[in-house]
Amino acid sequence: MKPEYLEFRLRKLYVNTDSEKRLQKKQPSRIYVNELAMLELVGTLDGGRLVSVEKVAADEALVRHEATLWKAPEKLDKSIAQMYDSFRDACDYKLGETVRIRSLGGSLPDAEEVILEQLPDQDGAVPHPLAPEHIPGWEFFLAGRLAQMEHVYAGLTFKNLYCRGPERSFAVMSVNGKRTGNARYLDEKTSVRIATTPAAGGQINNTPSRRLKVTGIRGLDAQVAQLNRILAGFDANVPRQVMPSYSGIVIHGTHGTGKTMLLNGIASTGWGTVIRIQYKDKLSDVQEMLQRAKLQQPSIVLIDQLDRLIDKERNNRAAVILALCEALDSLAADRAAKTEMPKVVVVATCLDYTTDVPADLKEPHRLTSEIYLPMPDADGRREILASLDLDVAPSQEEDLIRQLSERTHAYNGKDLCRLVDQAHQLGFDRYRETTTSSPPDSSIPTPLSDETEQQESKPSAPEAVFLQPADYHEALRLVRPSAMHDINLKPPPIRWDDIGGQESVKLSLRRAVRLSVQPPDVLSRFFERPPKGFLLYGPPGCSKTMAAQAMATESGLNFFAVKGAELLNMYVGESERAVRRLFQRAREVSPSMIFFDEIDSIAGQRSGFSHSSTSSSSSGHSGINVLTTLLNEMDGFEALHGVVVLAATNRPQALDPALLRPGRFDELIYVSPPDEDARRAIFSKVAAQRQMHPDVDIDRLAQETEGYSGAEIKGICAAAGIAAYDRFEEGGIGAIMMQDLEKAIRNQKRQITPEMLKGFEEWERQFRKF
Repeated sequence: MKPEYLEFRLRKLYVNTDSEKRLQKKQPSRIYVNELAMLELVGTLDGGRLVSVEKVAADEALVRHEATLWKAPEKLDKSIAQMYDSFRDACDYKLGETVRIRSLGGSLPDAEEVILEQLPDQDGAVPHPLAPEHIPGWEFFLAGRLAQMEHVYAGLTFKNLYCRGPERSFAVMSVNGKRTGNARYLDEKTSVRIATTPAAGGQINNTPSRRLKVTGIRGLDAQVAQLNRILAGFDANVPRQVMPSYSGIVIHGTHGTGKTMLLNGIASTGWGTVIRIQYKDKLSDVQEMLQRAKLQQPSIVLIDQLDRLIDKERNNRAAVILALCEALDSLAADRAAKTEMPKVVVVATCLDYTTDVPADLKEPHRLTSEIYLPMPDADGRREILASLDLDVAPSQEEDLIRQLSERTHAYNGKDLCRLVDQAHQLGFDRYRETTTSSPPDSSIPTPLSDETEQQESKPSAPEAVFLQPADYHEALRLVRPSAMHDINLKPPPIRWDDIGGQESVKLSLRRAVRLSVQPPDVLSRFFERPPKGFLLYGPPGCSKTMAAQAMATESGLNFFAVKGAELLNMYVGESERAVRRLFQRAREVSPSMIFFDEIDSIAGQRSGFSHSSTSSSSSGHSGINVLTTLLNEMDGFEALHGVVVLAATNRPQALDPALLRPGRFDELIYVSPPDEDARRAIFSKVAAQRQMHPDVDIDRLAQETEGYSGAEIKGICAAAGIAAYDRFEEGGIGAIMMQDLEKAIRNQKRQITPEMLKGFEEWERQFRKF
């Protein structure tokens, strides 16, 4: 069994030949040990394995420096280790001192970022501190020095450098955000930066160089604040009694809401070594990275698309979940056993915490801190647009942001970025057409915006060129929100038991579900064309929408819900495209269910659309097009196996008759006001959930609410609850009494009139098929 670590005494490493001197310069953080010791530690004699080294002295603070392990070129005792003087001095190790070396697994990582600081003099002051305008030149100069090396480590110093002005000295403060880090320098990849505020005394230690706090992300203020409250527990130095429990973090939300952006925000804090686990990584790689994160504290483990990493089709899914559970349990155990929080932050993303994160990972101290990212509202969209720096004239920017934020309902952050990119493309196309059609005179600038005026008093100054607001409005027409491409909605968890009565409605809808999942060869025994369309009609408040939600919940079908009025609010041509896309998606993910709420708003009679007023002629024309598209899509039910189309309306008389012919809405289901048994069931269900006084007579309540809808009965119960609460607050009986309910009944106005019911009966006699 491989030991966790081995202890060694430090001996001087002599450098004699030219090749040894070149190696010392390029890879100064090498540590050499006996081959038996190397085999015990890393299981191989292949040099370059990543290790950590720390002092053993009990009075020393635990500081682990990263290095690479190699087999000694000369014969060494198993208890001896050698390292170059420059690395030993940087780590403050003395010859003869005992150090502890442990394997970190894997080889040296690539250096993403190297941060240096200017070294102070003996008095602690920085001589000739760099002016901001000189920093880029020095960063370029230091990058050239680092490019001469292969391995760069925290603590590496460059003394008495000259690059214009006085000599200056620098030290590497952190590598990949870690103040004891070590990595492979890549000239084309590694970012070199000079810190503007050096640490006191220029000392390199194991304290994180930056706060673990996400900043600079607009449009997610509440979510960022929640995330930073959780992250503060890893960064704070507080007594054990008030220290939060250890837990991993899950950021979830639909596509484009900013999950990856938040991960990158956490990574950019520079607080610790960033380790990214990709969904394609092998199990062994996942295990190795989790182990490395624990050994290379402080560290940040980022798992983007956790749902894909543990996809149900992955053959070793259980093993990957187990590896994550064991790593999180180990960190939680460290928190329980020690007086400080482990400096390992684990953050994952997925689409839906409830369904994508398995139960094992939701156990205490695992992935239990969840942050939901909703679709941005108007204020959120305004913040996002403001952060994108719209390139219009300054006097136009505020109005444009307000207009776009109000018109981009259902757009997420990615959609808004696409919209801005599209506006730039439109502006570029127009600018190129202008400049190529009439070559501009050098003395006559070619503006893009009417806001731009020539400065005749300064003809040599370049004139500002802006995009026009029209570019963004045109882009809005071309860039559709992702929600229109992914309208799979999760219905509220309504079940059949939540709906009192309506047994015939439930029977019809349950049969509809069975028809959608039955094999075609079975259906062919009974139908030439099985019914696929079902129309729920009836007075308002009688559970039509709830019935659709219960059907979706209980059936397990993929649920697509659309409000008819939302389609008509789109631009010309987009409503029809949305309907076609809706049916296409439903076919792709069958068995599925499409639910049109308020279908009368898009499927009204064409004569009604044609007689629209002038002010609404465009919406009337759009309504006809949407209706035509809907008729065409529903006509092809033979290609819709596994798809149920359900619709609800309070105004069936307004529907175009073409929708009611065979092959479209085959079954018309009347959702009537609840009868006495249904009303009794509704009151009984409420009574089971509330504190009811013994004097409440449910049978009498059912009789007294003749003609009330289910929604009105629930309103009666709510009003009675308020009256009972007020009485309880005043020291009275803390339960809903019969008098509360009877008073609420008297105050509740019936919305269902006899004339309304008569209208439904007449329509039913005309169109009901059986």
